[in-house]
Amino acid sequence: MTYRAVAYASTAVAGLTPADIDHLLVDARAHNQLAGVTGVLLYDGQQFFQYFEGSQEGVARVYERIMASTMHVNVRVLHDGHVDQLYFSQWHMGSSHAEGSVLQKLSNQQWLREAELLQEDVAEAGQGTPALRELLSFWEQVQAEG
Repeated sequence: MTYRAVAYASTAVAGLTPADIDHLLVDARAHNQLAGVTGVLLYDGQQFFQYFEGSQEGVARVYERIMASTMHVNVRVLHDGHVDQLYFSQWHMGSSHAEGSVLQKLSNQQWLREAELLQEDVAEAGQGTPALRELLSFWEQVQAEG
């Protein structure tokens, strides 16, 4: 089966609080689960980077919601295309960047474990998509700055 994956970066609107990010995560997880979409959301305090994957219909539903969100501006689509497998099959929305929130800290721990495995998969014989390589590049940049 062929799936669709989307990766994008965007600029967070000013003044987002940990509670805002918690609300975003809860909302995204619920809607993504209903749509059968999985993925990860990275946030460095100024920018979002999101990778999500699933069926064509599910990804289209989530993509529409993302584009209508008022929590970010300047959305730059980095990848929108087919993938042969799901890389986040057990995630409805993982997250990284956890200041002051239990939900964000738990999501961050999950992402740290998953990122390590993902780095190994992508490194092996060039596996992974350009979108996954972009995701890992963003993560490495955040790690280097932090």
